[in-house]
Amino acid sequence: MRSKWLSAALILLALSACSGGDLTSPTGDASVTLTVAGNGNGTGHAATAGGVAPAISCDLAGTATPTGTCSAIYPVGTVVELTVTPAADATFTGWAGDAASCGSATSCSVTMSTNQAVIVQLTSGPAPSGDVQVVSSAFYPDAEIQSITWVAELRNTTAQFIQSAEVEFATLDAAGNVLATTSSFAGLIPPGETRGVQGFADFLGSEASSAVRVVDVEFGGEVNLAAAEIVSSSWNVDPAAVAEGFIPWTVEVRNTTATELGSVEIDFSTYDAAGKIVATSFTFLGPIPPGETQTSEDVADYHGTEASAKFQVANVGSEINVLRQKRLRARQ
Repeated sequence: MRSKWLSAALILLALSACSGGDLTSPTGDASVTLTVAGNGNGTGHAATAGGVAPAISCDLAGTATPTGTCSAIYPVGTVVELTVTPAADATFTGWAGDAASCGSATSCSVTMSTNQAVIVQLTSGPAPSGDVQVVSSAFYPDAEIQSITWVAELRNTTAQFIQSAEVEFATLDAAGNVLATTSSFAGLIPPGETRGVQGFADFLGSEASSAVRVVDVEFGGEVNLAAAEIVSSSWNVDPAAVAEGFIPWTVEVRNTTATELGSVEIDFSTYDAAGKIVATSFTFLGPIPPGETQTSEDVADYHGTEASAKFQVANVGSEINVLRQKRLRARQ
């Protein structure tokens, strides 16, 4: 009789343990819980990649209790990809906790073998990498070709020449979930000056906002941009070109040196009435003999808000350099 009472007590104890406790804890050997929290003094957003269910969409504010959906239960073995988007006045410095192995990459894949506690480290202030400031940005979805064109203007706030700056662009839905990410390159950026960068991302149809950040900066030796002088330039909203979605522009460049210039890059950017970048384009001229001039024509995307434009000597070299190859690939 005693053994029967003991068995009944053990069964009741087991049922009690299963019916109570934290709802985010595993419900059995087949499921485990992923929890996201913040650390530091910056703000941002962490979300699962598209297609992951259940989805996490978590707003982080330092060590304060995060808001939104910051934990979820997954079957054992599920690989959950998380992406961090820091606020405009914050910097993502890396993963911690059970995601520490992901380092400072903005996306991290977590294998759900056991309960996982992921910590997102954010600091206030712009990214220190290269001290490149994102001045303004814009993006233009095109459902017909299933693509998004995006553009950003960067400022070099250092005293050094920046050879190349890699810029990451992300689209987010209305809930703040990251939909797609892509990157492109800007450069050469002299100290205190700005340069535009343009790229393309996948169009998914639920884009509500975007985020732009500098992910990598390479410093280079000083380049004599005065070796090439812009003699004349023009741009116009030609009705025929606008009908095709473009603005034609022309630039004439003189070689001011006593040696031949093998390659000269000219950047062209348009701005709206508030001074925010609308579109950017570039062309290459050369070789240009000493003292002579050369003219080039190109086009920039037309969006209907253009109020002013800027022409800049972006780079001068004797041959096609690595940055040129990067930018040409990004343009394709």
